[in-house]
Amino acid sequence: MGNYIAKKRHQRRKSLKNSIYWKQWMTEYFKIVDADRDGYVTIEEMIDNIKPLQDYCLATPTKMDRLAAALTVFWGEVGLKPGRKVNKRMFLRGLNKLGRKELEREARGRPTLHSAVAHALFDIIDQNNNNQLTEIEIGNWMAASGLNPTDARRMMEEADKKKKGYISREELIESEFCSFFHPEKCMRQLGIRVV
Repeated sequence: MGNYIAKKRHQRRKSLKNSIYWKQWMTEYFKIVDADRDGYVTIEEMIDNIKPLQDYCLATPTKMDRLAAALTVFWGEVGLKPGRKVNKRMFLRGLNKLGRKELEREARGRPTLHSAVAHALFDIIDQNNNNQLTEIEIGNWMAASGLNPTDARRMMEEADKKKKGYISREELIESEFCSFFHPEKCMRQLGIRVV
């Protein structure tokens, strides 16, 4: 039994850094968050990137502070510390290391650092505080993130597994975690062939 668990852990460790899909998605993500296009990202850029949520999602300062704190812990594990610049190679290496820890936490049923970010983000997106994200609320979040808000319907279809007409907190957390740490699983769920 111990050998089986060790083998599974090894497979999880290996999957992130060797996944072309993960590398491609995280490289794209790096480009998105590198707001000044200098080839580096900082925790300050990460926090600046969330500021539009305050206007688009009518987020309170308290909710914004909670998200900033969760992001600071999460990205701090990747190596983004105040005043420190991280290049793409360092970013991918740090995120891969964090990803292995997050997958182990998930496998053991423990809360992940990413789930703390996703909870804080959900609280911001959920403008009417009813624990259900509507297409309009998703569209506002996408607009605040610099994405096309008309893609909100597609995201709703992808995340709303039970076709309820809204995205629950658990569905958002699962969807966001999947996109960061299970790219092949997400692609299969969307009907995209993974080779």
